[in-house]
Amino acid sequence: MFHITRIKFIYNHRRMKLQLLCLLVVVASVWAAPEDINHGTPVKHGKQDHEKDGHHNIHFDHEAILGSYKLEQEFDELEPEEAKRRLGLLFQKMDKDHDMFVNKDELVDWIMMSFKLLDEEEAVEDLEENDQDGDGQLTWVEYLKGHFAYTPEDIKEMRKNGRDDIQTFLLTVDEEERKFKAADMNKDGILTREEFVAFYHPYNYEHMHIIELQRVMREHDKNKDGFLSLEEYLGSNSQDKDWEIVEKERFAEFDRNKDELLNFDEIKPWVLTDNRDEAVEEAEHLFQTADLNGDNRLTEREMVDAHEEFVGSQATDYGHHLHFVKHVDEL
Repeated sequence: MFHITRIKFIYNHRRMKLQLLCLLVVVASVWAAPEDINHGTPVKHGKQDHEKDGHHNIHFDHEAILGSYKLEQEFDELEPEEAKRRLGLLFQKMDKDHDMFVNKDELVDWIMMSFKLLDEEEAVEDLEENDQDGDGQLTWVEYLKGHFAYTPEDIKEMRKNGRDDIQTFLLTVDEEERKFKAADMNKDGILTREEFVAFYHPYNYEHMHIIELQRVMREHDKNKDGFLSLEEYLGSNSQDKDWEIVEKERFAEFDRNKDELLNFDEIKPWVLTDNRDEAVEEAEHLFQTADLNGDNRLTEREMVDAHEEFVGSQATDYGHHLHFVKHVDEL
């Protein structure tokens, strides 16, 4: 699958923190305007992460198996034999049909789960950074202060200012508030850990899909006719001829009724793309390394022999991680 960018459809939260000392400071240069968001899947587990500066990034392989950025970093401390032992335990979990082999479908499913766990870990980290009272939950006031450096009173005052850059910034805040309310399933004004993960990565959760579709349509439908033309789809960030060719081809694929416009249903495969293509590509890469007899299935020995490709030789607090991700039993 062609990946344009690692940027998710949600805005990059950490870069959106505004350190303004007064309400009239220009904010347009600090946040990602809708037309600056590149097309492509909102998830970030793609080829651009697997290759860094033209070289194979083995850390991507480890993350795809372990489902944790923190655990991957900790692997540097683990002796090779211990890494092999624990990879063997993971093999048993990957082997869902218990036939003593891991086939490609089983490995793809495992990697898909790992990608989601990586997203959850990122969201939980963000929650903990902005949970001002330490109760494990997040109110809109906490989120507003943590990510935008403003209070509701500040936002209220901003609405009285007619400057274009401030009004554009307020559109961003309004989009985030709509998403926050959609994620708040019990409508108590507070996001639990589970609700915040859905807020942070809405494309992973079906009940959040409608809010993402509405957001993208509002951002790109410049003439407000309820459809996206090719020009609106491409936006003002055209990069080069090759990029434009690929995007035009994708637009034509999305345009099922061939009216040269994308309606609300037709933008779904663009907005709500999942990670399966990336998981398949990663599984094939790992099979090329470990499946030495070419039978399209891995034995535990084959996987363990290629442990440096799968997990490296680096992990310490592994039992805590397995409890956290809930997909491996006690070791």
